[in-house]
Amino acid sequence: MRQFDFYEFTGIIVPGTVVLAGAALCIPAVKQAAFDQDLSVGEAAISLILAYGLGQLLAALGNLIEKGWWRAWGGMPSDWPRSGKHHLIAAGQISLLDEQIKSKLGLPIKSSLQGLPARDWYSVVRQVYAKVAAGSAAQRVDIFNGNYGLNRGLAAALLAVLVVVVLTQGMHPWRAELLLLLGTVMAVYRMHRFGVHYARELFVQFLGLEPQASNSSQQRKE
Repeated sequence: MRQFDFYEFTGIIVPGTVVLAGAALCIPAVKQAAFDQDLSVGEAAISLILAYGLGQLLAALGNLIEKGWWRAWGGMPSDWPRSGKHHLIAAGQISLLDEQIKSKLGLPIKSSLQGLPARDWYSVVRQVYAKVAAGSAAQRVDIFNGNYGLNRGLAAALLAVLVVVVLTQGMHPWRAELLLLLGTVMAVYRMHRFGVHYARELFVQFLGLEPQASNSSQQRKE
């Protein structure tokens, strides 16, 4: 079996395992099948695969939560320097970002950063990340991104467990439903914070990259 990477573990396997654990508390057959102490190595591997599959389905729910949440905020944090709807980095950094996107990425953009359509800016941000990663400066960016995916997945997982509890137990253990709802809210809150941290760190690291235009022009003269 291949090894799962950091993003698959935090954003897929952990949420899937949370749903399996929640279902096991409500449904004895699930507990016996997925968390029996006498499981063989092969059966444990099947449980892991099941958690991975559930995590993939939960990712769709997480995407819906993400889309609705950031729509309410007028766009994702990586879009804020362009839209100006919320504070992310200083005004001077936004002006510098406008200049360096054209110079460091070599993009023939005639308009200012704020004049770009949202769909074009999305592609520019992907290229900004590629530049940061190529400069070996994406470690903190990736950590924030991984934690963002984790909390997005946890929000979806806790919401799914809430549905399982209601369907199997009714509204009698209302304290459980309240705790699950509170956990979902906290996960969305953490998702928001890590989304902001990710976007801010991405642009700060990009601004800190050494320009390469002078080096390339010097090589042409030689």
